[in-house]
Amino acid sequence: MKRIAKGYLALLLLIFFSIATWSNCFAMPKLNLNSAPVAPDYGLPEGWLAKPTVPTASVDVFFVYPTVLFNDIDWIMDPKDPDMRAAAKTTIDTQAIVFEGKANIYAPMYRQMNIAGLGLSEADAAPMQKMAHDDVWRALSYYLKYENKGRPFFLAGHSQGSMILTDIMLEYWGSTGAEDRLIAALLLGWSLTPDDLAAHPAMQMCDSSDRTGCVISYNTMAEGRQSVAPTLKAGALVVNPLSWTMEGVFVAADKNLGSVFFDDKNTPISYPHFTSAQIVDSGLIVQPGNVDLVTVEGGHFPEGIYHAFDYSLFFENLKANIAERIEAFNR
Repeated sequence: MKRIAKGYLALLLLIFFSIATWSNCFAMPKLNLNSAPVAPDYGLPEGWLAKPTVPTASVDVFFVYPTVLFNDIDWIMDPKDPDMRAAAKTTIDTQAIVFEGKANIYAPMYRQMNIAGLGLSEADAAPMQKMAHDDVWRALSYYLKYENKGRPFFLAGHSQGSMILTDIMLEYWGSTGAEDRLIAALLLGWSLTPDDLAAHPAMQMCDSSDRTGCVISYNTMAEGRQSVAPTLKAGALVVNPLSWTMEGVFVAADKNLGSVFFDDKNTPISYPHFTSAQIVDSGLIVQPGNVDLVTVEGGHFPEGIYHAFDYSLFFENLKANIAERIEAFNR
């Protein structure tokens, strides 16, 4: 697991140095792994944040939620905590919802690390990262063995969720026996590099709108903010969700079918042609029609890094492309 711990922490530690609001980090209690929450049991309903009682679609998505643990009490998320479940459920309602009507949503609970853990030493944080990784791998293994029933599926996540899925694919993809059923992996808000793919030939990037069995990855930001984007690795490979290619050409906002933002009740509001997109120096550069809609007051990322809106900015294009790739897979 050394590669996972170092890959997880080397990049994430950059977030610690670039995030402005770290007061919680110093208020945290002493870390005691002996008091870690009990691991989820994926054979029980409570092990899942979302799982259909009876699957109704012919396609699935296995979705891993991003970081939602920001308090100054818990180093590790307790999957049984109702407040944590509610926080994680918000990401189903605002991110995984792009699959609504197209795929059965399977989303496991897992023991993620508090964002304050990014201020720990690598040695202290590594066991927590392994815990999260192992939970998601057990959940995916359970899903493939007992729940999937041979259906085509997507993998999807965001931020910490995408990071964990990326590490799992880099470690196991090509040996699961399910590779030929993967429609695409949406690993948004994280990075894959040419070196990653060279070492793991079972993984390929999606370089067209109808390619299947491939990975979609991008990190959104304003022009010139690549150097302060915490989740962006040097040389990261990027798929532009307005063209579904990896070319660096500017794609105008008229190709944006609709950015979707959510109010306090998670009610969606759509803004057609909200932003253009262009791949520049491994970042996906956007020009939002209203910067206020992508500004988080007191947020955890530097100004001009639109990490929280990786799904929202291209919501309708993601929905349309999910349908297109399902159709392509079924040809």
